[in-house]
Amino acid sequence: MLTEDHGRKVETERSYGIIGITPSATASTIARPGRSIVPDEPLPRAVQRISIGLLSRAIADLRPHEDSSFDEGVHSARKRMKRLRAMLRLVRDDVGYRTYREENVVLRDTARTMSSVRDGWVLVETLRRLRGTYADLLDEETFMTPDAWLLARREEQRRMVTRPILSHAICSLGTARSRFANFPIEEAITDDYGAIAGGIERVYRRGYRGLERAGATRAVEDLHEWRKRVKYLRYQMEALTPMYPALIGPAAKGLDELGKLLGYDHDLAVLAKTVLEHPASCRDDRELWMLVALIHERRTTLQTQALRLGSALYVEEPSSFVDRIGAYWEAGRR
Repeated sequence: MLTEDHGRKVETERSYGIIGITPSATASTIARPGRSIVPDEPLPRAVQRISIGLLSRAIADLRPHEDSSFDEGVHSARKRMKRLRAMLRLVRDDVGYRTYREENVVLRDTARTMSSVRDGWVLVETLRRLRGTYADLLDEETFMTPDAWLLARREEQRRMVTRPILSHAICSLGTARSRFANFPIEEAITDDYGAIAGGIERVYRRGYRGLERAGATRAVEDLHEWRKRVKYLRYQMEALTPMYPALIGPAAKGLDELGKLLGYDHDLAVLAKTVLEHPASCRDDRELWMLVALIHERRTTLQTQALRLGSALYVEEPSSFVDRIGAYWEAGRR
């Protein structure tokens, strides 16, 4: 675990959240908003600021709000945890594998406790999006039965995420926030590109290999694994965009678009698997196989688009990509 200072004063939930960040730590690490590393900020401080900010906002997402839905809050919190896991991968070499692994597991397992909410919500939206794509071919009643079935399933899955589960997640994130606030970041991370070069190369290389494998097999598991690597690289490039916005920014946007294509493809694959495992979700076999056929057709189009875009984004060898981003880093720092 990251170093914990048990002697620090724990502030009240009302002021600083469930687990304490002291007022001084809060002021020094969250004074600059955003989730990006800016050119005039030392890298260790930027990493700590971004990490604490993401954890704070994830905690806020999981608390009841009048202006946002439960589903949106859980989905947003899970995305922030994913973004923080990308940040940990960025500095993995400097903080050490053990620290990286322990914190990554905490974030991963916390997000998994709420995965059923995301899954139920997304499948409803995925079916409706598919119906919109083929609206000219379908009448208004087509797929209304699976839509109603998925809505009922979603409500059942939402009930599985009870208040104790959310409270445990908030507590887990609050404890992590305290560790990040008290971690001797400036001793662990050097203020130069070398501190993050290995993390970038590792994520890019896995995405580079993921493209090759996914293109060869088109297997759901391989496409999904590639998507995860794409998202980690996207979050890393978004964090680095201020260093050279004109050149890093487009890469981040391209990776975002690629991640969306692969994400929609995966959601459609899960939708097909779900209805095939539950034939009662459709009125009859005809509706079931029509839905599966449209999913297959749409996935074929999405995969073609994703592989084309991926080939453009992963055109460089990993070492060349890391060197290029390093040149942008140095230019931004100057």
